[in-house]
Amino acid sequence: MGTTPTNDAAATTPDLVSPQLLAAMSHPTRVHTMSILLERTASPRQVAEEIGERLNNVTYHLNQLRKLGCVELVRTEAVRGGRVVEHFYRATQRLYIDGAAWQSLGEKAHFNIAAVTLRMISQDITNSMCAGTFFAGGHAHLTRSPMTVDEEGWREVTGVIENALEQLFQVEARVAERTADGSPADIHAKVELMQFRSPEGKDGEGGDGEGTDGA
Repeated sequence: MGTTPTNDAAATTPDLVSPQLLAAMSHPTRVHTMSILLERTASPRQVAEEIGERLNNVTYHLNQLRKLGCVELVRTEAVRGGRVVEHFYRATQRLYIDGAAWQSLGEKAHFNIAAVTLRMISQDITNSMCAGTFFAGGHAHLTRSPMTVDEEGWREVTGVIENALEQLFQVEARVAERTADGSPADIHAKVELMQFRSPEGKDGEGGDGEGTDGA
């Protein structure tokens, strides 16, 4: 499970999952805050407005993330005529946990992370559709593929997803190399992968699936 950062954060494949990152992902507000700060710098006020949380709650969790070494202060700005100083943060590591780390988390943490991730995926799609960018430029892809597999097939599907994620990290790293001299990387993309077991019944039946590939 992972979230991909922009050039503001490290763009390499994570080799391990730190205890600090696991602690950061133990609360849904921290997961959502980290996800935002992986994409851009933001202040506690901006984060609070985006996720619909109270400012003091977001500020508390941002301070915890800073203590854990997961975010860093980028700059400060005087606002309200200089009476208030607003602090802007960015993430310092990828919001990513591997399979072993995922298994070490409890059921509550699993639910918190999944709930925030699904909420953000839904918001990503809504924002793209409303802005008219979903199919812009071609090659947008959308697939829903119900499948019926045995245990070996399930492990194979898991491997396909893991390999795809690894290749995406490699693409991101190559882009970082090509743009290190200031060359533009101006396509803002979201690649969102899901694989899950469905309950038996109509939605759990195998089939050819449905999908679009905007060319």
